[in-house]
Amino acid sequence: MKKPQPKIPYVTWRNGRPRFEPSKTLRDRGYKGKDLRNEDDGNWMTAGQALDWSQEFTREIEAEQREQARAKARVPMEKPQRIVPVLPTYPLEQLWKDWLTPEKNPAIADISPKTRYEYRRNGDVIARQMPDVWAAEAAALTKPICLGMYDRIRTNSGLAEAVNTMRRLGTALQWAMDRGKLPEMLINPAHKLRMKTPPSRIRAGTPAEIEQMVKVADAIGLPEIADMIVLGVWTGQRQNDRRQFTFLGRERGRVNFRQMKTKAIVSIPEAPELTNRIKAMQERRKRAEVVSPHVVLDERDWSQFDTFSYYKRYTLVKAAATSGLPAKGHRKEIKPMPSCSTLRDQDLRDTAVTWLARAGCTIPEICAITGHTFNSANEILKHYLAMHPELADNAMRKMVSWHEAGGAESYQ
Repeated sequence: MKKPQPKIPYVTWRNGRPRFEPSKTLRDRGYKGKDLRNEDDGNWMTAGQALDWSQEFTREIEAEQREQARAKARVPMEKPQRIVPVLPTYPLEQLWKDWLTPEKNPAIADISPKTRYEYRRNGDVIARQMPDVWAAEAAALTKPICLGMYDRIRTNSGLAEAVNTMRRLGTALQWAMDRGKLPEMLINPAHKLRMKTPPSRIRAGTPAEIEQMVKVADAIGLPEIADMIVLGVWTGQRQNDRRQFTFLGRERGRVNFRQMKTKAIVSIPEAPELTNRIKAMQERRKRAEVVSPHVVLDERDWSQFDTFSYYKRYTLVKAAATSGLPAKGHRKEIKPMPSCSTLRDQDLRDTAVTWLARAGCTIPEICAITGHTFNSANEILKHYLAMHPELADNAMRKMVSWHEAGGAESYQ
């Protein structure tokens, strides 16, 4: 039976022969392993000699540790300095928030809630796509940085989103500059970026599309959406104004409304389609025993529509008009009309301008009904002149009639 070897600190045994094998800590301090032999004759140490060596080595290590402790006590340890990050004094995020807060920017209260929502959404585009810029010092913006922002948003979200966002950035920066919030910024870096102008979206509904939308809205129990569509086409007014119209009554073949925001009176010559819708609307309210000055109400609870609830209901009607409706009870089948899928509520205003022009109305006559400026009405019609040659035909017939009636004599 093999005789067990004695356990001695720092000593291991190989085939009954002692050896020093330092730990990792001792190796890091420079100690290396070695065989334990007597220095005088080179013979292997006995167990007793190895124990003597181990005790001497232990004292040597302890002395070394005490010396290191004394040296450490003599040299005062420097406390590590805490690194405090330098935060922006006026980051773009805060500037944008201040700009949209009426308490800090009273003029923003003059803008409609829908427009303010769009401005906040423009800020969200920057925060989402460029969080480092959003959190950085607003005064650090330069024209090259703004051009880079424009390029990135255009690549990620399209030209229209990029142009709208950078225009809002320019407006917000100018507001801050004018109020001394960015004293280092002398020139607005978001101005004059030479951005490409996105093409105008001009879409007019056809009579068949409008008829389909109205028919479907009535069929699925949303007559108030049909009312809004008819009001849009036959008055040319914006959605927000139509939602807030109050009814003033009829007078001399005209129907009169009041805009809630501006208090302006909108007086429209009565058209049969518009008159019939108003009469049907008033009958429904009479049956429900509802009294309200507003022209259009959400008939689920007879309250005013807000932007989002109206959008959801209009989208529902548009989807049904696109896909069609099956026959049900007394209701006949309504066939699909895929072109309705691209007809937005905002297009009803363009539809009014286009229909009036095709009916032979002049630009001043059109603007008198819809409230467009001459420039905006011209912009809409410029898109449709080439698509509808009958406009040119009507114009030529008018000039021929004028000439044949002796119009040339007015130049003599």
